[in-house]
This record gives sequence, structure tokens and C-alpha cells, in this order.
Amino acid sequence: MLAGEPFLAGDPDLIAHATRTRAAMKKFNEAEYDDPNRTQYLRDVLGNDPEEIWVESPFFIEYGEFTEIGEQTFINRGCVIMDNAHVKIGGQTLIAPNVQILTAGHPIRADERCVYPDNPDQMNFVNKAAPITIGNNCWIGAGAIIVPGVTIGDRTTIGAGAVVTKDIPSDCVAAGNPARVVKKL
Repeated sequence: MLAGEPFLAGDPDLIAHATRTRAAMKKFNEAEYDDPNRTQYLRDVLGNDPEEIWVESPFFIEYGEFTEIGEQTFINRGCVIMDNAHVKIGGQTLIAPNVQILTAGHPIRADERCVYPDNPDQMNFVNKAAPITIGNNCWIGAGAIIVPGVTIGDRTTIGAGAVVTKDIPSDCVAAGNPARVVKKL
């Protein structure tokens, strides 16, 4: 999975890992903001241990350990990170509500994405993942979607509702579907 090779979404080890992460995230999402353990619930699943981050609830992450969040980063409500590959979010980055950071996708052809491994009554799905990198001092606007394999450069702003399908350079504003650079900073 982390090497970018096709993998089965229903793999029992992956499901067990995601289930453990969901249990930790349930504690995080249900914790009161003044709960001294709230941030620790999140740190327990992340791939790094940032001292200064703020993440609003609800927050959803698939595995956690494959995601690195930089210092002084703020993630607003409803963010989804599907970290089937590595996700790196730089420091001092702002992520608005309902942003989706999605490292995994499926083959376009149904006969390539739907498989019936051992039991013809039990379908499974083929996935393939690629890493996502978001630079330092970025602002990702509300409802933006970032797809597998994308890198967003430092100090870049992604407009609300943008669908980022290709790399975006540093020091610019990108918007639209698909996102394109609309202004150099």
C-alpha cells in the first residue's frame, strides 16, 4: 500500500488497523475541549508528535501513523484524511472546514476494482495510493479536495471548493475544478 502498489481495501490487517484508529478518534471527537487528554488521543495515532497543533472535532483519519502534521497547524471541523499513503502537512498551515485529503483511489474499470477473492458472495475493492504533501504556511479553503499524488508548495492558498488534481507551486493562489493557478503571490 505505502509503496503505491494495488491493495485490497478489505485486507483484515488494514481493517484492524483502521478500527484501532477509529476508536482513538472517537475518544478525540467526543472529548470536551478542556479535557487534558484530548490532544493526546490525536497524538497517539499520528505519525509524529507535534507540540503545537489545534484540530477541531469532528476529525476523521484512516490510519494516522502515515500522517505528519507540522507545528502551529490548525485543522478545522470535518476534515477527512485518508492516509493510505504518506501525508505531510507543513507547519503554520490552515485547513478550513470539510477539507478532504485523499491518498487512495480505485481503478476506473469496474472489472479491475471489484474482486471476489475467496467467496463469490463477498466483494472487495482494489485501491492504489500515492502520497500527498502540503507545504508550510498554506491555507486550504473550505471544502477543497486534494487527490492522490499531489504536492502543494509553501505559502500557497487553495480556494474554497477547489479540486486539486495536479501539483501546485509555492507562492500562489489556486482555485477551481480542476484547480489551476489564478494568481502568483
